[in-house]
Amino acid sequence: MTTQATAPVLFDLDGTLLDTPRAIVSVLDRVLAESSRPAPPREQVRATVGRPLVAAFGELLNLPHEHAEVEAAVARFRELFRETVVPEAKSMVFPGVPELLERLRREGRPLAIVTSKIRAGAEELLEPAGLTGHFDAIVCHGMAPRGKPHPDLALLAARQLNRAPEECLVVGDAVDDMRMACAAGMRAIGVSYGVATAGQLLDAGAQMVCETVRALGETPGALRSSAVTAHRS
Repeated sequence: MTTQATAPVLFDLDGTLLDTPRAIVSVLDRVLAESSRPAPPREQVRATVGRPLVAAFGELLNLPHEHAEVEAAVARFRELFRETVVPEAKSMVFPGVPELLERLRREGRPLAIVTSKIRAGAEELLEPAGLTGHFDAIVCHGMAPRGKPHPDLALLAARQLNRAPEECLVVGDAVDDMRMACAAGMRAIGVSYGVATAGQLLDAGAQMVCETVRALGETPGALRSSAVTAHRS
C-alpha cells in the first residue's frame, strides 16, 4: 500500500511552479488591444489565467470558441508568448521550487504536471526553466476529453503514474485546480501566491492553502495533512 510519504503529487504549472500570471495577463491585454472588440475589465482578464486559451478568448471576446477571431487571437497569443515570455522562463521559477521538487523525488514521490496548456506550450516553458527532468508525466490540455475543472486530466495523470486517484495530491493556484482534484477524488492543496485567494481556493475544495513555496515544502503536514487551514511562512 502506498504511504503518504510516497504519494504522487500533481502540480499545476502557471502560478504554481512558474510566476507567469502577470506575463500572461500582459500578453492577453496586447492581443485584446489588437482586436476590434471592447476591452473587458482587467479582473475578467486575470480570472482567465490557467484556462485553455480557446475558452479564455471565447469569454473575453464574447464569441463562440470556434469563431475565426478566437482562433486568430489564440495564434497571436502563442506567437507573442514565445517571443516575450519563454526566454524569461528560468527567471520565472518561484524561489524554492527546484529544491522542493528535488526533495520530493528523493522521497520517492512520482510527480506530474497537469496543465491547461497544450503540450508544446508546456514544454517550451519547462525546458528552459530546467524543470522537465523532475516529472514522470506531463499531462496537458487536449490529451483527455475534457479539461479543468473536469477530472479527466488528473485521472489521466494518475493512470500514467500507475496510481489510484485517491492516492494522489493536486497542488495548484486556481479554483479550477481544486475543483478538478475534488471531481477526481484527490486531495487538493492550494497556493495563494498565484491567481486565486486563499478563501477562493478553500471554497473550491482545497484542504489546505499555503502562501509560499517554503510553506508548501517545509510546513509539517503541508503535503500530507487533510486539515483545512491557511498556512503562512
